[in-house]
Amino acid sequence: MTARFKMLLCAATIPLTLMISAQAVFAQTANNVFEAEFFSQYAPRNALDMVVQIPGFQLQGAEDRRGLGQGGANILINGERLTGKTDVGSQLSRIVAENVVRIEIKDGASLDIPGLSGQVADVITTTTGQTGTWSWAPQFRKRQKINLGHAHLTLSGETGNLTYSAELRNEANRNGDWGPEILRDAAGDIFEIRDELGRYNFDGPGGALDLTWKPRDDHTANLNLEYNKYNSTQLVRSSRRAQTLRGEDLETVFTGGENEWNAKAGADYEFPVGLGKLKMIGYYRFERSPTRSVFSVFALNGEQASGSIFDRLADETETIARTEYSWSPTVGRDWTLSAEGALNVLDIESMLQEFDGGNFVNIDINGATSRVEERRAETTLTHSRAMTAKWNLQASVGVEYSKLEQTGGLTRDFVRPKGFLLATYKPDESASLRFKIEREVDQLSFFDFISFVDVEDNIDRVGNINLVPSQSWNFSTEFDKDFGQGFTIKISPYFNLISDLVDRIPIGEDGDAVGNVDSAVQYGVDFNTSIKGSRWGWDGTQFDLDLEWRDSKVDDPVTGISRQLSRDKKTFWHARMRHDIPKTSWAYGGGVREFADYRGFRLFTTDDPTLKRPITYAFLEHKDVLGMKIKAEVINIIDSREEFTRQVFTDRRDRGVLDFTEFQSRAFGPILEIEFSGTF
Repeated sequence: MTARFKMLLCAATIPLTLMISAQAVFAQTANNVFEAEFFSQYAPRNALDMVVQIPGFQLQGAEDRRGLGQGGANILINGERLTGKTDVGSQLSRIVAENVVRIEIKDGASLDIPGLSGQVADVITTTTGQTGTWSWAPQFRKRQKINLGHAHLTLSGETGNLTYSAELRNEANRNGDWGPEILRDAAGDIFEIRDELGRYNFDGPGGALDLTWKPRDDHTANLNLEYNKYNSTQLVRSSRRAQTLRGEDLETVFTGGENEWNAKAGADYEFPVGLGKLKMIGYYRFERSPTRSVFSVFALNGEQASGSIFDRLADETETIARTEYSWSPTVGRDWTLSAEGALNVLDIESMLQEFDGGNFVNIDINGATSRVEERRAETTLTHSRAMTAKWNLQASVGVEYSKLEQTGGLTRDFVRPKGFLLATYKPDESASLRFKIEREVDQLSFFDFISFVDVEDNIDRVGNINLVPSQSWNFSTEFDKDFGQGFTIKISPYFNLISDLVDRIPIGEDGDAVGNVDSAVQYGVDFNTSIKGSRWGWDGTQFDLDLEWRDSKVDDPVTGISRQLSRDKKTFWHARMRHDIPKTSWAYGGGVREFADYRGFRLFTTDDPTLKRPITYAFLEHKDVLGMKIKAEVINIIDSREEFTRQVFTDRRDRGVLDFTEFQSRAFGPILEIEFSGTF
């Protein structure tokens, strides 16, 4: 089973909490201000519970952006951006609901914060003494051990001019799947059937601390500290039975695991200087990830026939320093000058062993042990101004310098322009129309520079020392409209011109590596709507719908034939409803969602992951059981299955013919989760 297939399994079995736009009665005040009373019917425990109930608003994070950059998460806390690259959902979950005064939905272009666009939620908070929240969510699944480890505990308060919030948590999953894998030759005849069972367990204990210090009204300092462990194990057993002479009667076992730990620290300090404000920002992250993959093949009598072991130790560091100076010479005209420097390092040691008649022997892998460093510096100047009462304009120009170095003496330097132009038109308070043009430089995965072996699928990935970041010209439009009484829509078409696309490319005669393709185009549209049932007399009810469609075009680096981007998103849709029964503590609801990706392409194979049926779920919630909120949710009610088809060719796809096809069908069964939560 491929790593991508396992990822799809996890995505299918975890509720998409952060994609929920809203379920709430329409009781906000004017100008998109949601007072605390608006959320009372949901008995929220933290600010995240409140944000996901705002009609038409969709939470966006910034963890994957290059550097600290501009814009980022569409969340502000008391008018200020979140510090560092903290997960936005995690940070909101550390703000106790009773400390939230209101949430204001603003247009990003109207703020003096470079890069923010679209709807932005400003969470206005106060401190009401020491408070805390807790939650525990046991999960029950077919063929899996009961998951009792998923729990969160938060505590927040204030002492003098220092406010604090802390969290202890364990993110736990017990995932699994089972089903047949059928192998057919080029003529379509079955030559081997495999019965497979997979288990994928994860525990992620960790903690976080947020501190805000205000020594004076115009001075603010923030500190975020975080420590996490990620312990994962994988087990896949396969019983293989031949149907023709080409097949084999074997038993195989794949085991894999990772014992990662990471630590993050982010800090900023803002104070007045001259005619404006100076903000100094720092961020540091270290991650150590030892992994082991073992694939063993046994004859039916239990004797081992072959096997491979791949060990890797990866150390990653990210260090960023950034300064921003902002000033407003006149009302409605804001300037920000920023400078950022970063050092990113990946240091990997790898070892491959293969079974040789009773013993494992070391095998040399070219390029699997290496060190990659990137030194980067950028500066940008951003200007925002109100052109008229209905038009806002924000423009940014900048330049980035980066230097890449890898073991062996290879050094490369790059200078790239970057920036954006954003125009927002607001004909009235209920509607916004935005136009944006952006020049963007993507963040590379340094793992792609270094060779890797997939012992389960017998696929080697060659490292590519010549890899460069992809860049793109992005053109987007966004229209959102609030029709009143809880009826909102948002539509966002986009078109991207990509250069140096990161994709799979051939290296040498038969090497398969991540590399660059000269150019590609990508385009699509996202749509979201929320509708209140109170329009038809069904008080307390809301319906939400998300639709996403995407297409693309690139010349295949192996065959030269035009195709879609490998494994790119094709479609996604998610329909859901929630009914909070008036004058009671009961609520119920449910939804259905489905996704599809385009085919994936490698040098010798193609693959196609699909869902056999949409994923359905339903929940029942009581908001006051001895002071607790209890929510029971059943996921995958109609027993969706994940299917995966891989075509394997006799040679490279440009000169070989189809050799055989693998078809996997995996059931993962219904899932019952019961969440208990409360405050103290």
